[in-house]
Amino acid sequence: MLYHLLLQTVKTQQSAGVSPGQPHLLQYHLDDVKQVEKAVNDLSQAAIGGSLYVIADEVVSEYRINNFHTLCDKLVTEIHGLHLWAASCFHGDAPANWQVEYLTRPLRSPPSVVREVKQDEIITRRRHVHPYSERGVPDHTDGPPVRRLYHRGQGHSGDSPLDCVTCGRVVASFLHSLRVGVTESGRAKSTTLTSTSDSIPPCVQWRDVLVLDWYDDSNNPGIVTGLQEAGIPVRVMKDDDIEEVATARSDVVWVADGRRVRGLERKVVVCLTDPDFVSFRSFLFRRPARNSARLDLMSRCTSQLVIVCPDH
Repeated sequence: MLYHLLLQTVKTQQSAGVSPGQPHLLQYHLDDVKQVEKAVNDLSQAAIGGSLYVIADEVVSEYRINNFHTLCDKLVTEIHGLHLWAASCFHGDAPANWQVEYLTRPLRSPPSVVREVKQDEIITRRRHVHPYSERGVPDHTDGPPVRRLYHRGQGHSGDSPLDCVTCGRVVASFLHSLRVGVTESGRAKSTTLTSTSDSIPPCVQWRDVLVLDWYDDSNNPGIVTGLQEAGIPVRVMKDDDIEEVATARSDVVWVADGRRVRGLERKVVVCLTDPDFVSFRSFLFRRPARNSARLDLMSRCTSQLVIVCPDH
């Protein structure tokens, strides 16, 4: 997403007769030492004869922190014209002697969503993430109330909402009640969603909706069947779809693994995971948990948050 925003800026400047250079999107698996070496070599070659500007987004996780420090140390040593910015929602992980700024104002989500996210134990108990500070600007509205649906009762099946056709139908009914996908002529009637910054309710399209879970790849989970039966255009995100999802090029509802959409924003987010979910992997390997439904999934929401709670 950041790459495409930079690309748009460059094109705008070029049309005005300015030649600012060209952004390049490079992706590495920093949990692999060989990939770290490749990144250093690639960037060193790019910096020959000039300056290098690197923006590294969401770089630190429980698996990558040591390798990222190694990457930074090597780049600082080998590249004299280096300008490097790195972002992470976790604090306390910056390499030594780096200038650090903490950006904690909740400017993405309305207060109704912020109250849900700030309950995350990674913020409250484990303290891997700094708590929110005051917004600093007026809240025109509280935002739509968080809506809770439940994976229980007659017709529900499967171990989780993701596997349940009935949950798909229930979610579809709620999305239709928001008038998602209405034409421009129906915009004045689309009054369900209000944000904290807009006096006019935004028109919500299918591309404005993300359905998120932590799950292994599945070609056709039950919830997708339920959404399709209700006439909602929906696709399950695969690795090859990352660019299309980031740019919201297709007007469809994407069902995605929450780990793949960190940093993206959508007006409507449907969370299919227990709000108090903490990564089971961290329990198995006795690592401090750095994945959770509130922090990683619900914080993507800029207006209407829907939580489909598992039956337990």
